[in-house]
Parts: sequence; structure tokens; C-alpha cells
Amino acid sequence: MAIGCGLAVLWWKWWSDASFLAPLHSRTIQAQVPLVWLDTTGLPEIYLWLIPLSCWGLAWGLTRLCPKPQLWSRAVMVAILLALLVRYVLWRVLTTLNFDSPSAAVVSVGFLGLELLVLAGQAWQLNWLLYERPKVDPVSDPHLQSQQSLAPIQTAVYAPKVDILIPTYDEPLNILKRTIVGCQALDYENVEIFLLDDTRRPEVRELAAILGCHYLTRPNNLHAKAGNLNHGLEFCQGELVVVFDADFVPTRNFLTRTVGFFADATVGLLQTYQSFYNHDPVARNLGLTDTLPQEVEIFSRHYQVLRDAVESAICYGSAFVVRRAALEAVGGFDVDTLSEDYLTGVRLNSLGYRVLYLEESLSAGLCADDLAGHIQQRLRWARGSLQSFFVGANPLTISGLNRQQRIAHLEGLVQWFHSPIRLIFLLLPLVANGLGLVPIKATIAAWIFYSLPYYLVTLSSFSWLNGRSRSALMSDVYSVLQCVPITITVFQTLLFPFGRSFQVTPKGRQRWNYRLNGRVAWPLLLLLGASLINLLFCAWALLQPAGTVGPWEQIGLAWGIYNLLVLGLAVMACVDGPQVDGFLWFALKRPLTVDIKTSKDWEMSGQVRLLSEGGAVIDLETPIILPPGTTLELEFGKSHFKLLAQAISHGSEQAGPGHELRVMFEELSLPEYRKLVQLLFCQPGQWCWPKSQGELKTLGQLLKTLVRPAWQRYPQGRLTPVVIDLPPGHDLPRSQLPKETFA
Repeated sequence: MAIGCGLAVLWWKWWSDASFLAPLHSRTIQAQVPLVWLDTTGLPEIYLWLIPLSCWGLAWGLTRLCPKPQLWSRAVMVAILLALLVRYVLWRVLTTLNFDSPSAAVVSVGFLGLELLVLAGQAWQLNWLLYERPKVDPVSDPHLQSQQSLAPIQTAVYAPKVDILIPTYDEPLNILKRTIVGCQALDYENVEIFLLDDTRRPEVRELAAILGCHYLTRPNNLHAKAGNLNHGLEFCQGELVVVFDADFVPTRNFLTRTVGFFADATVGLLQTYQSFYNHDPVARNLGLTDTLPQEVEIFSRHYQVLRDAVESAICYGSAFVVRRAALEAVGGFDVDTLSEDYLTGVRLNSLGYRVLYLEESLSAGLCADDLAGHIQQRLRWARGSLQSFFVGANPLTISGLNRQQRIAHLEGLVQWFHSPIRLIFLLLPLVANGLGLVPIKATIAAWIFYSLPYYLVTLSSFSWLNGRSRSALMSDVYSVLQCVPITITVFQTLLFPFGRSFQVTPKGRQRWNYRLNGRVAWPLLLLLGASLINLLFCAWALLQPAGTVGPWEQIGLAWGIYNLLVLGLAVMACVDGPQVDGFLWFALKRPLTVDIKTSKDWEMSGQVRLLSEGGAVIDLETPIILPPGTTLELEFGKSHFKLLAQAISHGSEQAGPGHELRVMFEELSLPEYRKLVQLLFCQPGQWCWPKSQGELKTLGQLLKTLVRPAWQRYPQGRLTPVVIDLPPGHDLPRSQLPKETFA
């Protein structure tokens, strides 16, 4: 804002007195010295393309030589990127500014300033990559720290009492039941579970009584989730406190993999990796659930790891363990902002407690059901983060943090300003062509020589450096989709920091038709229309006689085509498809053997390919046609776990008649439900880490998406399962089940 005011003052002064900036401009290096070393005039075309292609080839070769980044390979890639970044910035600052008029100068300098802000953030992240601990596969090579943390528990040297808090506000009962049952299956003896109901529902109290956990409520909803958690702390006495959102289900080994960290008295909080057992609404709306990881994967798999390397990991509200004494030392969960989790971690850091991050998927929850919930959640995160500028726990001013920690928090807060910047970048070609204010004065040759190398290497290394959690193209689609509402929220928060209350993200809802999210879509449609007109203008300009067209029209044409691509995809992501099935389906990475019996003593075997809390899809070894409604007894794997079900359909286009059997489970008893939840949600190592595809494959998929209508991207009735990897055997030890299971 200060930069904008300064540019406005300079523009007004220059506009009123055109000679005002003449002395300044005459003193610039660009005006005094012919920058031969930056000049591309007369450079042979083969040399013009040599550096971009060589740099891209070097980066591509490095990613193939070392598919999983190691410290040395990351260092080489970081060195290449930083060298190209410095080269690009020198070219931009020294040769490309437009001082032809006051207005053009303001646009040109302002654009450069915004670009430098984004590039500075990228440079800091590249720097942190050199300090990042090596990534590991959490299944085949569990985190060394977590392995070491098991020793105190296994030897009974450190086995403190643990209290699990589950705050709830209006979530459906089936979601709460699933979470409580998952928590009761944990491999840990000394634990108590508290259900914190902020809607004071009698049916929730009854559910807690049936399942056998503590039920707590309060007379008001003061301070929303933070107030609810602080109220719960008054009624429990465990040395450690675990918080799970109402939709998060832990794997059985959650506590055995985390509690041991707290044998070190300096550890105040441990945040674990977050997985999700439904699909990202953006990926679902684009019809790319099979190939696109969750949007938040890049945070858990990349940014959080970078922050952990400089002791500034973030607590993000669920699936974390905190030391009660440390929590009491900071006055409980922070109630000053909407981000009680984030600032609680900051306060713990400020008192000298360590906030750690365990890059291991030990739980899974629900992401937003639709785009409206997705955007609402991001707006709450943005508002809560920016509110930290106005409270005592401001990470930039609070005592006790070191310089690296403050820089990490600053970079994280500045990330929210990337949405206004992205919106400006969408508008800039329109301003340039509509008002004749060219932001960059550069030839096509100079663009190829200085800009292209950095962006080619960035594209080829982006997914590789972030652990294949997201492609650069898809990252920009997310950015464009959210840029308008987040921009509005950023300025609202800066002007009126505490004008909005906490809003819970709706989850577990059904839809029976297609729905356009107009509040997000209409601004994007306006931008799309304006960009199309601008693109036609650039194309028309290029058809004019040679010598009358400048390089900007060619640059603007390429820029406009790219803007149309990402805007078109963002608009398509605003159409939510139907979600009529009330159950979440899982595709088993390793098929689960099932023995099937009928009332007529027919026996058969098959492999469970898809499984949910309501039914299963089974590939039969021997084709058979059963009348719909036939009662079946299913016995799963080695667990001796049996369920009654009814046949509902046979065959599919892929399997053929009689080879595929779809069944619906009959009403489950509580012991049966416990076993099914443990099988579906609680197996250690079951949550897979999906990998993003390369940029070219991602581009191909996105182009295909552009020509597919919504009913083809997301056909009604289509199952979109999440892949899980159940361990071999899938056995459910008796020791892990509550006593009533065997009653």
C-alpha cells in the first residue's frame, strides 16, 4: 500500500512537471552507459536459443539423473536457478523500464516492484532448500526421528497420559462417529477422548454415550474453535493433548509415532502430515481426480518441510500433539485471531519451545465438498494469518524468535499478497493495450535470451523440488481461481482486521445436480471476456504492415493466450458436479481377498476393488449372475471379519457381465462398524502420496479438460474413489478393538 501511494505521488508530480524525473532518469545506468553486455542486437539466432535450451537441458537431465532430490542435486538446481534469477533481474532493472511518460513509468516501475516481490519469495525458498532435511518415504523408510521416538514408548520409559480433543460444530453424526471410533482404535493405553460440542446437540451427547467417550459443551460459542478447545482443557489432565478436527481419523499408530518426541522437554508441539480421504473439489470439477494431488499437498510435502528446517513449522489445527504445560505457559490456544493454531505455535516458539513437523501421514480428514467451501476455507486462512499483524503474537515483532524464523513467517504472510499481484498480472495486458502503457520495453530477442532460461528451468524443476506434490501450471490455475476473493479479503483485513467471525467449512453434504459458483465465476468470466478481446486486438495488430508493430504486441499475444488458458480452466473449476452417493469410496491399491457365501450354500472368492462404509465392488474369480437382493455373507481377508450384504448389480463395461459384483452392506452393528472403520481408515501406512505429473503431461490434460463439458468431466453416478494401500494381510488384532467388539 505504501509503495502504491509513493508511485501515485511520483506520477502526480511528474504529470504536473514533466521535467521532475528527468535528472533521475539521466543518471540511470541505462541512460548513461550503452549496456553492451546486456544487448542482444545482432546476436546470431543460434546463440540466442543456446542458453535457454542448454539451461533447460541441464535441469531436465538433473531431474532424470536424480529422480528423488538429494542434497547435492538440490544444491546444483538451486545454484542454476539463482544464477538465472540474478541474470534476469539485472536485465529487467537495467534495460526494460519504460519512462516514455509519467503514466507509463508508474506502470512499468510498479510492475517491476511486484515482480521483484514474487521473485524475492522464490529466492528465499530456494535458499531454504539447502537446509532442508532429506525427504524420505514414510512407508518404506520411516522418519528417523520418529523411529527414535518409539524407543521411550516401547521400553515404557515415557508413556504419559494423553487427552484427545475433538471439537465439533454442526458436523453430521456419521462423520463424528467415524472419528471417535478411529481414535478409540489407537495403539496406546493411557488415553481419554473428549468430544467438544459447540452446538449443544442432544444427538451428539447420545452418540458420545453410546461410543463411550466424554462429552463436553459450554453455554456460549465465545472465540469459536479456540474457545471450545480452551474450555475442554479445563476438564482433562493429560500431560499431552492431541487435537483432531471432527472429520480427521487417525491411523492406529498415531500416538506411538508421535508421543516419543515429547521425551525431549524442549518440544512443545508436533504437527503431523495431513492427508484427505475425499477429492479436492477443483480436481474433481476438472475431472482430474486420478492425476492431481490435493491442493494442500504442496504445503504438507514442501513448504512445511522448508519451514521445519529453520524451526518455524506451522501448526494447522488438526492432527497435532501439544504439551499441556507449554500450552498453559502461553495461556492456552490463541483467541486473538481466526488462526488459533498458527499463533499458538508462534507463542510456543517465542517461549523457547520447539514446534516440530513430522512428515508422515498418520491421519486423514475431509477437504471441502465443493468450491464454495474450498474458497471459504482459504479466505478464513488468509484473514486469520493477516490478523497476526495486529495482535501481540505478531511473528515479526514478538520476542523470542530468531531472524530465520521471522523471515520464514514474513514469507508465509506475504504469500497472501500474491493473489492481488496475480490479479494485476491478469489485468496488465488489458491496461497496456487499452491505455497504451507498455510495462516492459524489450525486444523478442531479449525476452528469449534473458527471461526464457529462468522460466524454462523453473517449469522443469518446480514439481521435482516440491516432491511431485504439484505442477507449476496447476499451481497457477489454483492461484487464478482464488485471486479475486482473496484479494478482496486481503484488503478487507488490512482495513478492518476483525470484522468477520469464524466460519466452519461445510463437509459431508450431498448434491443432486450441477451447480455454478457464481460469486467466484462471474469476475473470472469478465476477465476471460476482456482477455479474449485483448487477444483479438493483439492478433489484429500483428496483421498490420511490417514496421508498425512493436515487440509488445507479440509478447502481449503470448501473454493473452496463456491468460485465456488459465482463466478458462478456472471458470470450469467453478462448476460443481453432483455428489449423490452418501459414502466415500476407496480404491484398494492391493486387492483385498473376500470369500462369499449365499443362502443356497454357493461359495465363491473375489478381490475387493472398491470399498466404502456402505458397500463394495468385487471382482469375481468365476463369473456368476445373482438376482438383485440376494443376501451374501462376506469374509474379508485374514481378519475373520464378516459382514452381511445384498447383491445390487453385476458387470460393467470394463469387467463384463458376471465378473463384477456390487453389494450393499446390511445395517451394521457397532462391533461390525468399528472393524470396518479400522479397515478403511486406521491401517498404518495406508494413505498414499499421489504424485503430480510433469508439466507437458499436465498441459495436455488441461487442454483436454477445456474441450470436455461438465457432464463428461464429472458424470452423474460415477464413483471417484481415493486410493489407499492396505498392508498385506489387513489383519485387525484383537488387542486393538474395544471389548464390546467381542461381546
